Amino acid sequence: MSFFNNKKVSGKNVVRSTMLENRSKAGAVKLWLTRKWLFPFLYHLYALKPIQENKVIFMEIRFGNLTDTYQEIFNELVCNYNMDIHCHFFREGFVLKPAELKRQIDFVKDAATAKYLIYNDSSNTQGSFKVRKGTKVLNTWHGAGAFKKFGNSTIKKIFGGTEKDRATYKLHPKYHTVTVSSPEVEWAYIEAMGMEYNSQCVKGIGISRTDVFYKESFINAARDHFYDILPQAKGKKVILYAPTFRGMPRSAITPDMLEIGKFYEKFKDEYVLVYKHHPLVKIRPTIPTDYRKFAVDLTDDMSISELLCVTDICITDYSSLIFEFSIFEKPMIFFAYDLANYFDWRGFYYNYDELTPGPICYTNSEMVDYIEHIDERFDREKVHAFREKFMSACDGHATERIMKEFFGDDIEQFRRPAPVEGDFCDLPDAKILFRDEKKRIDRMKKLMNKAASAYRKAAKQPVIENRVAFLPDEASDWDVFYSLEKVLKENEGQYEIIKDVTYNAKNIESFVSKLAGAKVIFCSGEPYILRMIELREETKLIQISPELIPLYPKWISSKEIISGYNVEENRYFPIRSKYNAVMGSAEKDNELFAKNYKLAEDGKVVNIGNITTDMLFDEEFKANARKRLETICPYSTGKKIVLFLCKDRESAVGYLNRVMTMMHEAYAREYVCVGMVCDGKPGRRLEISEYLEGFAFDPRFVLAQRVAQQEADSLDGDAMPDSAGGVRMDKIDWKNVAPITHTEAIAIADIVVGDYCSQMFEAAIIKKPLFIWTPDRITFGREQEFYFDYDNLLPEITCSSNAELLQKVNDIDNYDYSALERFCERYISNCDGNTSVRVKEILENLMKK
Repeated sequence: MSFFNNKKVSGKNVVRSTMLENRSKAGAVKLWLTRKWLFPFLYHLYALKPIQENKVIFMEIRFGNLTDTYQEIFNELVCNYNMDIHCHFFREGFVLKPAELKRQIDFVKDAATAKYLIYNDSSNTQGSFKVRKGTKVLNTWHGAGAFKKFGNSTIKKIFGGTEKDRATYKLHPKYHTVTVSSPEVEWAYIEAMGMEYNSQCVKGIGISRTDVFYKESFINAARDHFYDILPQAKGKKVILYAPTFRGMPRSAITPDMLEIGKFYEKFKDEYVLVYKHHPLVKIRPTIPTDYRKFAVDLTDDMSISELLCVTDICITDYSSLIFEFSIFEKPMIFFAYDLANYFDWRGFYYNYDELTPGPICYTNSEMVDYIEHIDERFDREKVHAFREKFMSACDGHATERIMKEFFGDDIEQFRRPAPVEGDFCDLPDAKILFRDEKKRIDRMKKLMNKAASAYRKAAKQPVIENRVAFLPDEASDWDVFYSLEKVLKENEGQYEIIKDVTYNAKNIESFVSKLAGAKVIFCSGEPYILRMIELREETKLIQISPELIPLYPKWISSKEIISGYNVEENRYFPIRSKYNAVMGSAEKDNELFAKNYKLAEDGKVVNIGNITTDMLFDEEFKANARKRLETICPYSTGKKIVLFLCKDRESAVGYLNRVMTMMHEAYAREYVCVGMVCDGKPGRRLEISEYLEGFAFDPRFVLAQRVAQQEADSLDGDAMPDSAGGVRMDKIDWKNVAPITHTEAIAIADIVVGDYCSQMFEAAIIKKPLFIWTPDRITFGREQEFYFDYDNLLPEITCSSNAELLQKVNDIDNYDYSALERFCERYISNCDGNTSVRVKEILENLMKK
């Protein structure tokens, strides 16, 4: 066939149209090769290995976190059983095709040895291979009830593929269990999934995620979260507009037919209007400025489960959320202006007019009129009957029944002696490729074998009495031992200092041999190398804690450790360290530090301050930091700095981009915004939106870009500003430019904003204006146990919303330091710039023993 084989186009469009046509054909070939050959081959190849009886796999097709269909089951498994749980995130439509394929291949290989496979959607990946005997498969499906058609039910609709497509590429394997909300809708799922040959697998035993609607604690937390974000909603009723998407999932769009002005005019005094768009939608309509005190888009800020708990009236169209909302037996309105088109596009399982337990409206005026007369028009009995028919099995105990039905007694052999408490759904990480994590563990195993052998051999020799090792963990900043090293070097030759060694397969043996001879090892965090070796008794271990104060459980008390989620890592690389001394700042925190770090028999928490804070009093340190920041990010030259320090989490970038966008309007000429993550995985950086370039940035991310550009020989020859010495960008050796650290950033910032990381309190020591910013306090608080009550810690400077933060920054000239002074006196009074001197005295005493 000729490349130019498209007679329907002419002129300039010939090449483009032909390329698109050929690209589509290439995609079809790739689909056939992967689903019909590669995936089945890989699955059956890896299935030659035995099944792991405690291995459970959760698979998300699109989203980068465990969605609500999984969360209750995931927590039940983690809290009560010692299971080897793996989570795979395909990120279809959110990452490039090659990245999708890598994630799919990883899943197929991993699934081959799993005892349990758990899905919540359909895909031609999960349907591409015949599941081996002995593996059980569950589908919790992501929608309740049976509303708009899906799967095989859409074959004759525009939304669905052809019968040939469905026959060629199966979307479902043979299931052991498919959970649905009521026996009434079992037939629809049997049809949609093509389970006529296996109809007994579809069971109306309830939807796991609906259990939260019966938990008073969840409902109260949702309400608190809502008022934190939208304080103007207190005393008002809530109208939720939550439409489903239009089009195909990869290119989903959202309707923009709701006229906010009509609702504002009638209901601004009694209601607030909240938008929640479908999570597949990438481009959303903007709420006009005039209505932003009445209407707000909370798509990124609250889950649909949370919003249903605070909603008084729900406006939707064809979304299955009506089934969940019916549990509350509150009014629903169906804004179905495109009903005829949507019926042709997708269709419904029940007659739409008869199914909907509320009015069907085609215009905004009809909706406004209904709400105006809602007290006399709302039919609670109709909603109750709807709930009884379609949600009869969603009674708050669905997860319990699903666990019994799907897992049965087989997993009782893995039950924990005592359950652990908490919400662990934030542990799975979509950013890290499964294969990369597996390679890392395999690489560390090889290093461990070399390290343990070399250390045992070297430990037969006596320790070297003046040898001191500085051993930061992989996430520590380069300057963590800066001030201590300066103090120790004042007596030249007194100490032999080992530092700055990055170990690898070539030097691991020589590295641990030197370590074995150390009399004292100073740690920052939990260095991975100490998970590989049994430290000799003669060596003393001192923890220079990265936490200024322990805000929440870390290390041995972290969720990663107590949950055992990363089973292989916890088995081969447990935290072994037992400290002779842990540096603290106040006696009030001693018990909390002791929770996070194991103490030796004679070990104790020593309240002498944190050595990192000594650098805040070093003028040369501050000057060098400012100069380097202006070299890395020249547009910061001459500007004031607002520093954001954020606990590393998936949602951090979204929150930052929104608040920085708001700040740009008021502060772009005078300030720059610097964003940095804390307490995360090594090397984590913030990819702040490009539209904020020149005003907001993560200096570590910018530096990484400079290094990459230099390696690709793509740096331009523009000179830096005069204040940076007029140095050409392409003449700087970016690999040897040290990244900006948290302490450096605090030292040179004019305003510090932090959320859940203790590093932010360094600002209080040198009397920098500090604000605690907690836009997701409720949801993050559910995920992360706090040692301190944030409401009582520093209420004078705590902001729960972007508007509140901006208001306080606007009034920065009247900042009241009295709250910070009281905080410093109570928690960090020993951080006075002389901690390293006191640590040196402790070291000298240890050396004499």
